[in-house]
Amino acid sequence: MQCHYIKIIRLMIQSISQFTSNKVNIIGISMGSPIARKAIMGGNCVDTGDQLGSPLTDLIQTFVGVAGANWGSFLCIIPIGSCNLINGMACGSKFLNDINSRQKYEGTFIYTIFSTGDDKVGYQVCGRLASSINGENQSCPAGLNHDQVIFNTATMQYNLITYGHPQDP
Repeated sequence: MQCHYIKIIRLMIQSISQFTSNKVNIIGISMGSPIARKAIMGGNCVDTGDQLGSPLTDLIQTFVGVAGANWGSFLCIIPIGSCNLINGMACGSKFLNDINSRQKYEGTFIYTIFSTGDDKVGYQVCGRLASSINGENQSCPAGLNHDQVIFNTATMQYNLITYGHPQDP
């Protein structure tokens, strides 16, 4: 989760909020969930030490993490590449410790959609629900694999952003 990508996502959030004069709703999918969380959180990048700035919490209405690797991925057995211990998805990496060191910075409302059958992020990692976010308003389990969680929950994602609950009103 290179600092360069986090800076780009952060700039996109700021630009959309400024252009629309509104708070932004964010859906972070898979590894995009922890990347978007760091973009919102601000602070220093763990890989470069670059200063991102203060949190963007006030710009975010709703954050939905979908099959997010928020605590890592159970596939990260060997800490190399995207599973490294600095900015990777390995359990206990500096990056994951950083984004999970605070609560409720992702937005006004925080939701997660996860699955016991996730074959990429996994259901549990580091003794925790892999996709959970500390301080989330609601988590929504789905009995699907990773790709199905992403694609088959589009209506649920929409409802969480629009109505604040997973079902149609």
